[in-house]
Amino acid sequence: MDERDWLIIKTLDKYKSITKAANVLYLSQPALTSRIKQIEGSLNTKLLYRGNKGITFTPTGKKAVVFAEHILDEMHDFREEISDMNGDVSGVLRLTAPAIISAYYLPRLLSKFKEEYPNVRFEVTVADSTEIVNTMNSKSFHFGFLRNDFGWDESEKILLATNYIVAVSMQPFKLEDLPKMVRVEYETDSYYKLLLDTWWNENFRERPNIGMQVATIGLGKEMIFGGMGYGILPSIFLPEAPGCYNIPLCDKDGKKIIRKTWLIYKKESLDIKLAKTFFDFIQSHDFESFLKPQNQLEQ
Repeated sequence: MDERDWLIIKTLDKYKSITKAANVLYLSQPALTSRIKQIEGSLNTKLLYRGNKGITFTPTGKKAVVFAEHILDEMHDFREEISDMNGDVSGVLRLTAPAIISAYYLPRLLSKFKEEYPNVRFEVTVADSTEIVNTMNSKSFHFGFLRNDFGWDESEKILLATNYIVAVSMQPFKLEDLPKMVRVEYETDSYYKLLLDTWWNENFRERPNIGMQVATIGLGKEMIFGGMGYGILPSIFLPEAPGCYNIPLCDKDGKKIIRKTWLIYKKESLDIKLAKTFFDFIQSHDFESFLKPQNQLEQ
């Protein structure tokens, strides 16, 4: 068995689905199924069962998952040590970030970093804030980007940007009109949803009039800007619809409700040359300069 096989086992455990794992690993389902059989043959044991609700691991399969995570972590550490010994800024930089940060900031940020350090490769995982905190605590990534800090240690985070929350519509409106207006709702992380629900309950007795429910904030934004109803969005989206009407949400003290973007890390990660180089790079640049220009934003 090689490193790729251990990665297959780890990916199967994460997604609990042959289809999803195949997509992530850039394999066809038949190719992945065939490889699983070969892995089971080399270990002389059955690792998993397939059912209508996905896959489940056998007791030996669960043991293999633990060992796979150990092997892959050791390989990552070994490569980083070799890179440091050679004095090169190279290797794989592992990052995890919410969808908004991944789409709106990381392309230009990583492109600029790649220009200065061409031997660096990237592993970027998109996740919600709760999952990012969990994976960063498990030391699976060098850095995580958060839209709120979740109480992360002050000595292991830096503030990158601050945005505010707005009610948005393509038609003129006042905040007191919102309960009577049709709202476009989207799925989001529990922290942000609680933030919006708390604001609503502090200002209105009526429940919001949900006229459309969509899966992602990106799709919700498109529906709002397409005139399907009003929505509540981060101000980062406003340049995409210059003609929209928007009103910032404020707390009880009349202050704008903001969302901060943080870079979080573990101190020991900075002992790795690649991670320390990226950390210094982030600190030496204005994070907002990596925001995609308006003429590049999807309309």
